[in-house]
Amino acid sequence: MKTACEDAGLPYGKKTVNGIVFHDLRRSAKTNMVKAGVNKIYRDLILGHSLQGMDKNYIAEAGLEDELKQAMENYSAWLVGQLGASVAQAVAQAEYN
Repeated sequence: MKTACEDAGLPYGKKTVNGIVFHDLRRSAKTNMVKAGVNKIYRDLILGHSLQGMDKNYIAEAGLEDELKQAMENYSAWLVGQLGASVAQAVAQAEYN
């Protein structure tokens, strides 16, 4: 990730002012998945969090890949909507000024 951040001109590392680390991205992704309505089980699986309690006993492997794909498609559509709204707002603000 350090090279990717350097290539993008972003500060990297906990000890760097305004630096980011991979966990920051996971936290943001999980927060946004909650806002997008992605089911907790799918959020945990997508982000590599272990399933706790009864969840791990009741997740059927058959069809799981399709369900995860649908969850990511829903999340992607939500993100596109959020970005579109932000762009529209920025354009409207620029036109106003």
